[in-house]
Amino acid sequence: MQTALARLRFMRGDPDPFRDLRAACFDAPDDLRLKLALGDLLRRTGDFDAAQELLESLVALSGRRAEVLASLATVMHEKGSYLRSVSFAREAYASRPASEPIAEILAGALLSIGDGEEALTVALRWRSRLPHDQGWIAFEASALRLLGHPRYRTLYDYERFVKVYDLEIPPGWQSIATFNHDLAAAQQRLHSLSTHPLDQSLRFGTQSQRSLLRETDPAIRAFLGQLPRPIEMYRQAIGSDPDHPLSSRNHGIPEIVGCWSVRLQRGGYHVNHTHPAGWISSAYYVEVPPEVADETAQSGWIKFGEPGVPVPGATPERLVQPKPGRLVLFPSYMWHGTTPITGDQPRMTVAFDVVPNPQQR
Repeated sequence: MQTALARLRFMRGDPDPFRDLRAACFDAPDDLRLKLALGDLLRRTGDFDAAQELLESLVALSGRRAEVLASLATVMHEKGSYLRSVSFAREAYASRPASEPIAEILAGALLSIGDGEEALTVALRWRSRLPHDQGWIAFEASALRLLGHPRYRTLYDYERFVKVYDLEIPPGWQSIATFNHDLAAAQQRLHSLSTHPLDQSLRFGTQSQRSLLRETDPAIRAFLGQLPRPIEMYRQAIGSDPDHPLSSRNHGIPEIVGCWSVRLQRGGYHVNHTHPAGWISSAYYVEVPPEVADETAQSGWIKFGEPGVPVPGATPERLVQPKPGRLVLFPSYMWHGTTPITGDQPRMTVAFDVVPNPQQR
């Protein structure tokens, strides 16, 4: 409850969103859970020094517990102290080898110090346990890229797996421009908060609080109604290779499992990320600022291939220019983010995830 309240206050622009959580920590000094929650929120808001100080005090107070060491590894990683991050993460993982979150922290830290061999070992261990987890496929790919392994290109084949479609004009609209105008108006009504959630990829922007699949606005329903065709075209394009983590799941009737609206404002961007529970992910451009037309600056463009953690030499390998009415589909395991927009005009998009439903044929 305290964490949820702190997150909500942050998104509403409260100048001191964590005050009740800090008070709860003071009132219950032995409650490790509360202090770890506060440390996590401090880290997510960029106050790394305060988070480190809190976590180091927890180590002194409660000993070298795995959950505290893992949190400290994350803070050190984000501060750029990669060797210290690896040290804390290895110790935490040795204590809790069955913990997937700690394994993810270790894999990321290993990639940042350039240890592709050990990172690949960790990734493959968890890939064998969770073969459809998109995050572990991404970690495997990043380790393969670091090692110069040719299998990397079978996973990150941009020509084959990143596809661009123009959405067809929905029935009842005269043009894609008039449709996007109405869709943007419907989206705008869903953006009531002041800033981004603390657990999502966007920065300097807002996100709808519930899935668009639950909305009844005609423009939103019309948008959803136009998606089966490009999804089917994408499925035809990727094939059904039984040995590939993307195309091996290409059977049954696909299902959209999440759909949300994102509004980026001045300075807004998405950090590099994946969608661990997805299969095919997307970006549909409803409104874009004029600056995206500059093919040199590439402001607000979607980028692929740059990992969500710093990896030596791993820069973006493919960028796609946003245009109103453009839909981009790609594997959920593929690292993606955006370059920041710099002007005052916002960028409005819709994103959704698709998963195969093998029970329906």
